[in-house]
Amino acid sequence: MAAQALSHNLYTLFLFTKSDMKTLIPPVTLFAAAAAPKGSPLRLLHVIFWMWVHCLQLAFANQTLPRAIAEDTLNHRDRPIPAGRITVRTARMLRWAMIPICVLISAAYGPRTMLASLGSSLFMLAYNEGGGANSHWLIRNALNAVGYAVAEAGATLVACPDESAADSTVFAAVALSAGIILTTIHTQDYKDVRGDAASGRVTLPIAYPMVSRIATAFLLIGWSWGVAQTWRLDDVAAAVMGVLSLVVGIRFVARTDVRADKVSFYWYNASIFFRFVWLCAAYTLPGYYRMRMPM
Repeated sequence: MAAQALSHNLYTLFLFTKSDMKTLIPPVTLFAAAAAPKGSPLRLLHVIFWMWVHCLQLAFANQTLPRAIAEDTLNHRDRPIPAGRITVRTARMLRWAMIPICVLISAAYGPRTMLASLGSSLFMLAYNEGGGANSHWLIRNALNAVGYAVAEAGATLVACPDESAADSTVFAAVALSAGIILTTIHTQDYKDVRGDAASGRVTLPIAYPMVSRIATAFLLIGWSWGVAQTWRLDDVAAAVMGVLSLVVGIRFVARTDVRADKVSFYWYNASIFFRFVWLCAAYTLPGYYRMRMPM
């Protein structure tokens, strides 16, 4: 009975994080592996665990809001709360319990990792209970950029053999990533235009449907040039980034149906099989820079 109960509870926790795992844990882990100096495969296991517990905190914050529960009851009945695997009261208790749990786990890696965890918790509070998820698209994009930045900073610190090993390359990589997220995270909203419109949420694709698509294409090309200059890519690597940005940008402009937007977003971020494309290619470049510019 005890083993069965444990299995049930662990699977429930997995179901909370299932939807976020493919878009958060793999790209941020890849980022940490590329940005951290003197990392090791063993440390990446620490990164995956650190990311998962923070994804769990995020999932509790997202899925325990009344509006989210109502939406999940209609559209995501396999999630733990609508499936009846856990009560709303218990899930909300766990939502707040996860903050000190994540901070204590992070404290084991050092004070800066602990601060990153606290920053992540503040982001979740602002985005969920603070109403950031339903605010103006610019505020929502800015919050997403902050959320990714603190997660990447924390994950990279965990990937380092010691916090003191984090150098200027780490902070440049986090800042560059935050800029990319701030200006392109709306690509995830194209495939959800109908649902967002029905719920009254105004996203950039809803406010400026075609202008935002054209702007996205130019932004991806511009960021490809920017990361090529920042990380001093050779001609071949720069050309690869340029071609990837061109392909993804053209897809967003030329293909505007829901299915095509889903595929375009996977090209931008990650496919269902974790085959990372444009964003993840950009994430690996700090590691490329380290290989070419040994300290």
